[in-house]
Amino acid sequence: MEIRSPSAVINKGRVVPQAIAELHYLCREHSILLDLITDAIVLCSIEGQVKYWNRSAETIYGCFGTGAGSQAVDFRDRFEDPHCREAIELTISQGEWSGEFQLATQAGKEITIASHWYLLAMTDGTPPSILTIDTDITKYKLLERQFLRAQRLENLGTLASGIAHDLNNILTPIVAITELLPLRLKNLDERTQKLLGTLAENSKRGRELVAQILTFARGGDGEHTILQPRHLLAEVVQVARQTFPRSIEISLQIENSNLWTLSADSTQLHQVLINLCVNARDAMPDGGELTIKAENIILTDEYPKLHPDAHGGAYVAITIADTGIGIQPELLDRIFEPFFTTKPIGKGTGLGLSTVKTIVHNHQGFVDISSQVGQGTQFRFYLPANDRVESVQVESIVPALTGNGELILIVDDEPSIREILGTTIESYDYQSVTARDSQQAIELYRQHHHEIHTILLDYMMPGGNPDHTIAQLHSIDPHVRVILMSGLSADEIAAESHGEPATSFLAKPFSTRDLLCALKVGG
Repeated sequence: MEIRSPSAVINKGRVVPQAIAELHYLCREHSILLDLITDAIVLCSIEGQVKYWNRSAETIYGCFGTGAGSQAVDFRDRFEDPHCREAIELTISQGEWSGEFQLATQAGKEITIASHWYLLAMTDGTPPSILTIDTDITKYKLLERQFLRAQRLENLGTLASGIAHDLNNILTPIVAITELLPLRLKNLDERTQKLLGTLAENSKRGRELVAQILTFARGGDGEHTILQPRHLLAEVVQVARQTFPRSIEISLQIENSNLWTLSADSTQLHQVLINLCVNARDAMPDGGELTIKAENIILTDEYPKLHPDAHGGAYVAITIADTGIGIQPELLDRIFEPFFTTKPIGKGTGLGLSTVKTIVHNHQGFVDISSQVGQGTQFRFYLPANDRVESVQVESIVPALTGNGELILIVDDEPSIREILGTTIESYDYQSVTARDSQQAIELYRQHHHEIHTILLDYMMPGGNPDHTIAQLHSIDPHVRVILMSGLSADEIAAESHGEPATSFLAKPFSTRDLLCALKVGG
């Protein structure tokens, strides 16, 4: 078949758009020009027999031989795909089609293609052909998924923070009651004591879960001190040996006699270690080996090329390795996503590993993972070593926590919180009076400010403005003592507040000891 000019090509009885006609003409007469185009251009029969392809088609697909256009090859495997069959039918009926494909190259690489198809019929009655123009958009799709994931995480963070605040309000009276009942009820039988123990244990688990949600939502901010990880690791190993099944053998390996210190939040690092150890335990239902290892490591400036979150310098590397079931390769990219879990319903929240990554990232560290199905998994996280001498931690002297008849005004919109906080502090020789909202609190303080020693004020009450409330209290008495209570962090409250500062802060849910210390300090 000879084509004398682009105008000889028609499309379903209509003249093909000039650009497509010229492209078809080039395919047959001047293929060298099309080799300069980055898109894959393929001309084939409607059955899938390839008549022409350019060099980019060979580069993208890797399945056309060594010379572009040098020999006729098959495209029929692609055309047998149901998605392709639908595209062919639409191309034949409508003259053109565009869409996306998920395809595998000859090397087995999965790619995403944006494809445009045009039906080309010749005036001399030659069977029609299909001209395809394919663009590899794999990298674009990856960036799009990363952007959508980041957007989803931001939305989840906002949602998680709100949920955590409500849960903290629910847990506050529960935690207080579990600590108060053993003091009020001295002669409990053994079964009731066990029930109270179960209640205390589950309220503790609830507090830990909320802490994980808030760590994810807030980015893992915490108070950093200089600490020796050796002591923290020994404590975690002791907990694991006491609570994990005896079928799991636990070993601790400290590779350096002088392990470097870290500038870190010990509570959060403890959470990281426990989360990873619990995951390792769950991966070994029939027993196995759990190895915890720490070592000093110097990373060269070349390492960041391999890991985007890394920087050259001195690190302490901590490894948690198990001999369990391993992780499927296709799941490795998702395991750090919040609320993603492979555990059965009710067995996991999907927050453990996302919390681990958040905490490590906010300590300027990074996490590596390797896993083989049936052989086990190894998590290794790197934390920058501290360049200062390890400091000696001296415990502060805790004052006597009982009161001396002081009157405490409790302001909270939750009746259960008002009631249990009043009962708790009265058990420690304080007196209490309660208010359900800011307006009532201001009126009570105006009438009794000479008798009220301290105000426990919930930060987030419906219809209340905490800055306005504290300002009015200060106008009554400039020396008023206000202890804010909230499910938000102290930093978040400081960022939102613009008026008179509170005396101190209690993060819900707080323990009885935390409450009594706050009342005592500065009192």
